This record gives sequence, C-alpha cells and structure tokens, in this order.
Amino acid sequence: MSRLARIPTQDFDRDVTAVAMDDRFILVGQVDGKLSAVYHKNGVSVFSTKVSDSEITAVCCEEQDEDDNPIFYAGDVDGNLYTVNKKGKVLKTAKLQARKGKIHTIVNRNKYSIYAYTSGGSTSFSHATTDFRKGNFSSASANYSFDGDGTFHKKKGAGDYNVIQYDARTPTKAVSTCAIEFGTKVKNFEQVFAYAVIDDEYENMIEEGTAENSIQVLNASSKKIRNLEFKSPVKQVMSCRHHQGDAETDKIYILLWNGMLYSVTGAMLMDPDVADTALDLKVAVLEEDDEDEDDDKGEYKGFCVFGKNIFIYGNVGLFTADVV
Repeated sequence: MSRLARIPTQDFDRDVTAVAMDDRFILVGQVDGKLSAVYHKNGVSVFSTKVSDSEITAVCCEEQDEDDNPIFYAGDVDGNLYTVNKKGKVLKTAKLQARKGKIHTIVNRNKYSIYAYTSGGSTSFSHATTDFRKGNFSSASANYSFDGDGTFHKKKGAGDYNVIQYDARTPTKAVSTCAIEFGTKVKNFEQVFAYAVIDDEYENMIEEGTAENSIQVLNASSKKIRNLEFKSPVKQVMSCRHHQGDAETDKIYILLWNGMLYSVTGAMLMDPDVADTALDLKVAVLEEDDEDEDDDKGEYKGFCVFGKNIFIYGNVGLFTADVV
C-alpha cells in the first residue's frame, strides 16, 4: 500500500479542478483558469499559463505527439477548448455551443484529434494544432439517467438525474459514478466504460447520507455482473487497460467520496464466476496520517493514474502516490 504526499511545489496547494498525465508530464487545471504542466519525475515546472477566465474542467495529454513537441488540451466550464504546447502557448482554440453543456472529459481519438464530452453528448475535433476543425456531434454518451433509489436507466430523462458515459481510461469530472461496463475487446483487454452522474444536485443526497454506496458492474450486453458495495458513494473510476506503452495493465481504480482509493483486477471484476469476496479489491493509497477507511475526507474531486503514478486532487490541492 502506498501513501499520499504533496508534490514538491506549492503551486497546487488548493483549488485543483482537473488532472491528466502521460509518461512524462502531469497536466493540471485550476479553478482560476490556469493550466500548468510539471515533470512527474521530480515536480519541476514545465509551464504555467492562464488560458481562461473560467474554471478548467477537463485536461488531456496528446498520446501521439512528438517527444520534442508535446501537446496538451484543456476545456473550461464555458465550453472553450484550448490546444497548448510545452512553452504554455495557446496554439488554437475552439468553442462548443452553450446548449451542449460544460466539458467533463477530453479523450484522445487520433493524432491531434480528440473527443470533447459534455452533459449533452460528445463532439469530435481534428487538426487541433492548426485549425481545430469541429466534426460530428453525438448525443449517444448522454442517453442515460439515474434515480434517487439507485435505479440506472439507459434512457435520458427516465431517471431523476442526468448521467453520461465516459471512457474510463481517461480522467473525468463527475459528481458520482453509478456503473461500470465492460465493452468489446480492443487489443489485449475489453474496454471499460463508466457512467457518471453529472447533476450537482446529486451532491445533496451524498452529503445527506442517502445516496447509493454501491456501483453496478455490467457486461457488454448490459447484463449486471455484480453490485459492489462500499462505505461511501463512488466518485470516479479509471482503467489502465488501454493506457499507452508500459502503462497498460489490467487494473481498475475506484475513488470513493470519502477519499479512499481502491484497485481491482479487471479480469476478476468482469468474471461472473468470481465471487465479490474473492476479488482482489484493496486500498491503493493512504494519507500519511490516516489509516481509517471510515474517515469522510470529502475534499477530493477526482484522480488520475498512469504507469507507476497516482494523483488525487481537489479543494485541498494535488497529492501523489506510487502504484504498488
């Protein structure tokens, strides 16, 4: 088990709103519109640029860029997208229509091409370093909802709260995550999708202690494999099954609202013949001064895992731990 510690800089001691990383960089978005990158080997700053006057809600590292020209992406609460280079220069911007909703997730599609996921669906973009060309919009990722009693609907508007699907290989901004779905096999592993409750009103149920403390696990046919029970609602899920290079591994991480982060092997989680009690589900990290799984920390807003590094962030800043 690993322990959380702050990275060796005071730049991220509070109000971190989005984090992503690759094999070299940690990309950090903050509530004041600042976008920063540091080397995760030693925490040395690469750049820090105020790209927006609004909160940064999603960040992403380009997976197919050149070693001598790293490219980064950011999205803000107003639907603006930014392409930024290693010097912190904004190369290109794009704008989503306000009715599409705020940006929750940015996912790599192809080289210099991304998907931007909002509360209304997903929009594709290409040529992000030159003319940031807008492609097709699809509402398919937003066609879900969730009831206050924990019933998950694959139909928008059927439930009390709006839900979006996200690719769990990428960090996302979620109020809560209510389901995990294993999809088709791509290369070595089945894809992992997660379903995020995105309505801020759902936080009221969480704070009142009436929200669901479980997460549904589904197969590719949407058949329920199991229902995992925790001591706190699930905040966010990440899968390492389709990370680049040596970072690819069959581990799925689950962050709870109380700040506990768990890991589990994907092959076991998706196997209906493996009982819940036989899963290798275990606590992945602890705070330096805390070994109480029942402690309600409540300040963590999300996390990112890549290779041997875990970063958890929120109102209290940015923390790191090693994957063990």
